[in-house]
Amino acid sequence: MRKLILAVTTTIAVLAPVLILTAGASATTGTESFSLIDATTSQTPVFSVIATGAFVAGGTATRPSKGVLKLRFPDGTITLDTKGHKVSSMHQTATACIETQTNTGDVHFTIAGGTGAYKGITGSGRGTAHNTFVEQVVHGQCANAYAAVQAVFTASGPISLP
Repeated sequence: MRKLILAVTTTIAVLAPVLILTAGASATTGTESFSLIDATTSQTPVFSVIATGAFVAGGTATRPSKGVLKLRFPDGTITLDTKGHKVSSMHQTATACIETQTNTGDVHFTIAGGTGAYKGITGSGRGTAHNTFVEQVVHGQCANAYAAVQAVFTASGPISLP
């Protein structure tokens, strides 16, 4: 009987750390949605960003280069590579110009990397972008400075976070 108790105790003692490590090493997978909104008239916008789904986080996003979005959250960063075709239109009145840029359903993103809590994150998905810019008319031409901006980007797709 002692040998059986010792064998069961030894087996539990050996397996317990393995079970604990396995339980702690599970990856987070699921669908993640990103919503970015900007209303600044700056030529280098800083978006408010909210991530929901497999994880929840809020922070800011910048566009360090064409086709790249850098999302900054309290626990780390996520870099998105984006590709898409935008359709633009411009309308001018006597006092203002309004320009709209739309990417509907054809914006693709790939997660290019992450830092901190998002190190090793992978995923991709689709999204939409809609931007509206209002400029004043100066000497009959649209000015280069924005009087108002509304920029909205939403995207969603499967992700995996180790």
